[in-house]
Amino acid sequence: MKESLVKFTNESSIPLPLAVWAVDDDYDFIDDPYYFSVTSLLKPVRQMVLSKRVDPEKQKMDVEGLVAVAMGKSIHAGIERAWTRNLATNLKLLGYQDSVIQRFKINPEIVNDGDIPVYIEQRTIKEFEGFKIGGKYDMVLDGVVYDNKSTSTFKWTNHTSDDDYIKQGSLYRWLNQDKITGDYIRINFIFTDWSKLNAIRDPEYPQHKIAYKDYPLMSIPETERYLRQKLSLIKKYWNSPDDEIPECTDEELWRNPTKYKYYVNPKATRATKNFDSLVEAKQWMAGMGKGVIRIVPGEARRCNYCSAVPICEQYKRLHNGLEQSS
Repeated sequence: MKESLVKFTNESSIPLPLAVWAVDDDYDFIDDPYYFSVTSLLKPVRQMVLSKRVDPEKQKMDVEGLVAVAMGKSIHAGIERAWTRNLATNLKLLGYQDSVIQRFKINPEIVNDGDIPVYIEQRTIKEFEGFKIGGKYDMVLDGVVYDNKSTSTFKWTNHTSDDDYIKQGSLYRWLNQDKITGDYIRINFIFTDWSKLNAIRDPEYPQHKIAYKDYPLMSIPETERYLRQKLSLIKKYWNSPDDEIPECTDEELWRNPTKYKYYVNPKATRATKNFDSLVEAKQWMAGMGKGVIRIVPGEARRCNYCSAVPICEQYKRLHNGLEQSS
């Protein structure tokens, strides 16, 4: 494990036992500026380029911001442990016969007829277009790649990450064509905010606390075209000044919609009425004959997880005062 140079704070006073758990990190980082992981390739070009320029010693992170990541890592570690240490016992508890259990082979070097190969947390690296591309999948079970996500139900109901899941699985297959033979990735969702009441009320809401969806993979040629296009943009802007690097789009920023808040009394702290468009807000204010409209840009939520924010001019502009008046 490489020692982190990032400075950690604990402004929310998380108890020491949990703070130590949150900052613990045994991930096998690749210390190479020309290395990009599968997950990093899903990020905006601006984030990918600028993050390589940030001095780690100047980065600060509060422990509270690591809790969700720590939960995810703990779940992944638990799943890996269950498969690598107690697999036979666990499969027997699930009703599998000994004849079937014996067919499961964990990270086999050779696969024989009748085997059910299971590859867990294996990293693969390939050189491509002058870069090193690598990735560590969660699991490949009998040729199908699996990825386990501990996340909110929003990802399920709003499909905000569907395209990323397809690209992620496609890149894993491109890296591991000898192991991943299936044409889809199965995303296992472990919901952190699941509600039984919401499941009863809404058939589109996930009906169980754990659910899965299958996403079709791009072909190998399609995956290479996507990869080549992304890397060409990274090369183009590798040494460009900030103002020449394309800014992240609202979609890439996971940005909430802008709100237009109407105040009948300009000195009030609470809006009289909220609107989704400036036109509607102005029409309402015209009918009232007085008041003020304050424009509250939607929060760029991805910035909360971006290591490039210390040097990103777009971030500074977005977060230099959220409210405007009209």
